[in-house]
Amino acid sequence: MAAISTTVAAYRPLVINFAQRELKSRYRKSVLGWAWSLLNPLALVLTYGLVFGVFLRAQPPSTANGKAEFFVLWLFIGLIVWNLFTIVVNGSMAWLAEVNDLRKKIFFPTETAIFGGAAASLVQSFIECVVLFVMMAALGNLSWTFLLLPVVLLAVMMFALGLGFMLAIANTTYRDVQYLVSIVLNVGFFLVPIIYTLDVIPADRSETYGLPARELIGWNPVTQFVGAAHDLVYHLQMPSTGKMIAIALYAIVPFVVGLSFFRRRSLAIAEEL
Repeated sequence: MAAISTTVAAYRPLVINFAQRELKSRYRKSVLGWAWSLLNPLALVLTYGLVFGVFLRAQPPSTANGKAEFFVLWLFIGLIVWNLFTIVVNGSMAWLAEVNDLRKKIFFPTETAIFGGAAASLVQSFIECVVLFVMMAALGNLSWTFLLLPVVLLAVMMFALGLGFMLAIANTTYRDVQYLVSIVLNVGFFLVPIIYTLDVIPADRSETYGLPARELIGWNPVTQFVGAAHDLVYHLQMPSTGKMIAIALYAIVPFVVGLSFFRRRSLAIAEEL
């Protein structure tokens, strides 16, 4: 971890430059510009909220103050986590490919491009957090625990980067990887309690074809991140010790393994990009 911190610090201007480039290009030549950073997630929340909250009458858990039981809030919190995860995982493959021409002209640590893209995505998530903060404040369901939400998002980014580093390398050899990842993420969305709560999954394995469905979904890394976000923002309480340990392990271990793998392979992939 010390070596990673040293590298990031040494190439901080380059990481910032890549982040700024990603932010500027995201809504280039768009009339509404950065307004889309709010409109896109809000449109998704309203759509899912209408379908599951109104049509299917999904019932959210009780909030801390007992006055903010709106399914759209439960949904929005989960989507902030999920969107950051998917953007970084998918983006890692694209960000590596985008610096192909540049890396042929000058030498620089290729991972800085991915770090920059991830940092830009984290900015997007923080904007969504501001909207969430306003909503929770208006409903009176707010506590100091909200301040820890960025820590959870940072852990999500690290976990996604760990996967992204490895997938970016794999995608340079097999272009099918990016399409396969897209399919897996589309299916994976429904394996995380975002549009439902974990307690709706039967605990009796006979009702889930003999599979320990609740346990598998419960220990899904993204489920742990989403659960921590719900605890901090919706229930206004600290996550359990077990959940905090799981989050730390899911963030640090894949990140270190993924970055180490990427660094070992980055010099050898120049001709494959």
